[in-house]
Amino acid sequence: MERAHDAELGDEKKVSIDVRRAATDNDSATDKSGQVSETLFIDPVAEKSYVRKLDMYLLPVLAIMYFCRYTTGGNIGNAKTDGMDKDLHLHGEQYSTMMTLINVPFVLLEPVQTMMVKRYGGRRVIPCLLFGWGIVSMCQSTVTNYAGILTCRLLISCFQSGFFSGCIFYLTLFYKRDELAFRTAVFYGTATIAGAFTGLISYGVFQINGDIKGWKILFLIEGAMTLVWGSISFWLIPNSPSDCKWLTADEKQAARTRLMVDSTAVVNSQYSLSTGLRALTDHIMWPFMLLCISYGVATKSTGTFLPQIVGRLKYSVIKTNLYTVAPNLVGCVFTLLLTYSSDWFHERTTHLCIGLTFTMVGYLMLAGMDPLKDRGASYAGTFFLSMGTYIPSCLVHSWHNNIKTDENSRAMITGVMVGFSSIGSIISAQLFREEWAPKYTQALAGTGSFQGLAIIITLALGLWMRRENRRRDREMGLETPLKPGDTPQCELIGGAKDVRFRYWV
Repeated sequence: MERAHDAELGDEKKVSIDVRRAATDNDSATDKSGQVSETLFIDPVAEKSYVRKLDMYLLPVLAIMYFCRYTTGGNIGNAKTDGMDKDLHLHGEQYSTMMTLINVPFVLLEPVQTMMVKRYGGRRVIPCLLFGWGIVSMCQSTVTNYAGILTCRLLISCFQSGFFSGCIFYLTLFYKRDELAFRTAVFYGTATIAGAFTGLISYGVFQINGDIKGWKILFLIEGAMTLVWGSISFWLIPNSPSDCKWLTADEKQAARTRLMVDSTAVVNSQYSLSTGLRALTDHIMWPFMLLCISYGVATKSTGTFLPQIVGRLKYSVIKTNLYTVAPNLVGCVFTLLLTYSSDWFHERTTHLCIGLTFTMVGYLMLAGMDPLKDRGASYAGTFFLSMGTYIPSCLVHSWHNNIKTDENSRAMITGVMVGFSSIGSIISAQLFREEWAPKYTQALAGTGSFQGLAIIITLALGLWMRRENRRRDREMGLETPLKPGDTPQCELIGGAKDVRFRYWV
């Protein structure tokens, strides 16, 4: 393969990439080696305009979607601080059991619904998921017992499973590998804003002394918001760049060529379940599965139990919810900064370890302190854990998507990986048991320990990938090492098994 070179076409500069592939019976022009030479042009002006439009039109829609997902998924913790468990006559470990059971649909349905996004398109599947859980979220305001709230939360989980993994896969259809982590963080970062928003809404509605309980009003407000946006978003998002009405012909061509060069071997490939299932046999994915379980413990613990963690400081219900706002906002900013840096430097291992370390330190700080004697330091610990909690969800799933060059494989692997992170959520729900309330020392220490395990796995993956890249350089007899973006993805029909493929580390 010849490296990219610049060609001046009038006043417009274009990047030309010479791609050579094996000849087929339908090819008429071949070179002496039996290969067909195909030149791909990427117009940098059209490319810049294309990315800008994605960031302006597509990302905000997904961001608001995830905002709705997180408010309706995480508000159960806020509702508990307003006495929901007492109003519904929960006793013993019923709350912990419910928090465990509602994660089961995520484990089972994530791969299924992500493959549905591949087969039927994000425009159809993703808004329907929002519409479904928005309706059920509002229905929570009518429940009167444990069976009612458990049924509603299970139905919400069924609709929400596949949403996050589906959105990540959906983004890979538009963005290159070195753009994915930050864009994932942009829409996923709304989770931290959603946590702050729910805290503020809770602060307001929990002060209402009326016939309807404050926690029921919270469910109604956030459910209605999701229902409305789910209806609107159906008209706002396309299935792929070729379906975008707000893109010009040049921008659509730039979009396709970009993906061929640095994302996908075959753009808009046919749906193939067997191809997706074969991706699960790739041994490099197995450590990623364990990594997802490990980081998932902290993600769930922070997202759902932060009000209970702050509640250890014995503030009033209103102040407890208000004091969850600042850690969430700081976490959002730090997530955006670190993922942007990761994409900029084409590096995953170190950035991921930084986020995991912050989370581990935060949880171990909280576990080792008396929350009443060390209120200030304990509250500072919530900032540490929030600074790192959301980073793995962006970097880990960008990392394994950087490895897969086939759309079906990416869809299946992303669904499975997000499903495995939900196993971490099940562990989290079992750690935060009522018998360990209100200090939750064992839960905090356990969550911190899982982050330590995640750091070890991340370092091991990074080390193996570096060694494998060097081995392939030696096999090819290269004096100058190949970098991950040096070979166009459309040449790598064999994916990561191709000797020219290089791992992101």
